[in-house]
Amino acid sequence: MPEEYPLVSCVMATRNRPSFLKRALRGFLRQTYPNRELIVVDDSDRSMAPLCRDLPGVRYIRLTQPSRTGTKLNLGIEAARGDLLQKLDDDDWYGPTFLASSVEHFPRRGAASTLVTRCCFLVLLRGAGVLRHSGHGWNPGSAFCFHRSLWKRAHFRDTSYSVDSFLLRDLEPRIVRICRVEEHIVVRHGRNTWTRMTTGDANDYFRRCAAYPKPLDQLVAPEDLKSLAGMLGAPAGSRRASPTT
Repeated sequence: MPEEYPLVSCVMATRNRPSFLKRALRGFLRQTYPNRELIVVDDSDRSMAPLCRDLPGVRYIRLTQPSRTGTKLNLGIEAARGDLLQKLDDDDWYGPTFLASSVEHFPRRGAASTLVTRCCFLVLLRGAGVLRHSGHGWNPGSAFCFHRSLWKRAHFRDTSYSVDSFLLRDLEPRIVRICRVEEHIVVRHGRNTWTRMTTGDANDYFRRCAAYPKPLDQLVAPEDLKSLAGMLGAPAGSRRASPTT
C-alpha cells in the first residue's frame, strides 16, 4: 500500500442495536479509502459477532460485562493496528468519501496536538419530515479523527455520557474542521445519549435548523433508505420537493 494511504483504524462501540450496526457495517464497507480497518467493541446482551463475521477489514471484540462507552473506545484503540484513528458511531450515517476526507484534511505536521472533525453535518430527526442542516462551527464527536500520539496524552474517560466533550476538555487539541455536509448524517432516533445543549434540548435546537434542499433518497444507498426514511415518517423511496424552512 502506498505511503499516501496510511492504515486508518476506525473504532466503534455498540450495544443492543443490531439494526444500527448492520447499517454501520455497510457504511464502512462502502468507504472509498482503501487502507482501513474497523474494530467493533460490543457488550450487547446477545453477541453481534455473526453480523461482523467474514467482513473484510472488520475485527470484533466481545465484552462479557456491560461497559461504559469510553472504556469500549479505549479498548478498541488499544487493539487497533493503525496510528491514525477514526471514531465512528453505530447509529449515524457516513458517506462513502467520509474516511477519505478525514485523511485528506489531516495535517502532515502537528499530529500529536491535532484533532480533525466536521464543521457541519446533516441531521435526521425522527418524525421531522426533512433533513436539517446543523449550521457551521461544530465539533461532533461522531467524526473525531486523531493520531494515536494525541490519544496517549489523555484517553477517553470511563463514562457513557459526554465522552467526546470530556476528551476535548482534557486534550485541548488544535481542531481542524471539514465542511462537507453531505458526508455525515447525525441520526436523532430518540435513544441518543446526547440530549442537552447549553441552549436546552438538543432535538428542539435541531428542529429550528434550516431544512436541507436534497431529499434523503438522493444521498443514501438504497439498502439504507428503508430504515432511514422510516425515521422521517415517510415511505422509503418517496420523492420530496425541495423543502422550505
